[in-house]
Amino acid sequence: MPKFMLGNARHQLDERNRFRIPVKFREGLGSNPYYLPGKNGCLYIVPEERFEEMFAPFINQNPYTSDTDEFTSTVFSFSGPLEEDAQGRVSLDKNIKEKFGIDKEMVFVGKATYLEVWPAEAWDARYGVLDPGKIDKMIQDLKKYGV
Repeated sequence: MPKFMLGNARHQLDERNRFRIPVKFREGLGSNPYYLPGKNGCLYIVPEERFEEMFAPFINQNPYTSDTDEFTSTVFSFSGPLEEDAQGRVSLDKNIKEKFGIDKEMVFVGKATYLEVWPAEAWDARYGVLDPGKIDKMIQDLKKYGV
């Protein structure tokens, strides 16, 4: 069973657009994580095994099939392995930085088996304040999933 990744952590990009995966998430990501576009304007970082599971259906996909073409072109062109240097830093591609609006500060959010990475400003605007009423509604909505 994978190690759950919970909580959040803020990290700064250095002057060369490098960052470190927060220590509390390293074990859950394993040794060869991948990044890919996420929902709502964030990036996902997923363990290699999860990445392979998510995209296994596309391995034998006919390249002339149009129903998945836009998805695969978009997602695959903005995905790749996270590669650490000798000091454990990851370089954030300039194109990814611009497309996802990451300026300097990033928020890493544990989502059990993967991470979301948000520009700090976007995270703060969307989730910066906990609204007890909103949490109560989300809990009620989870009942339909048996939670």
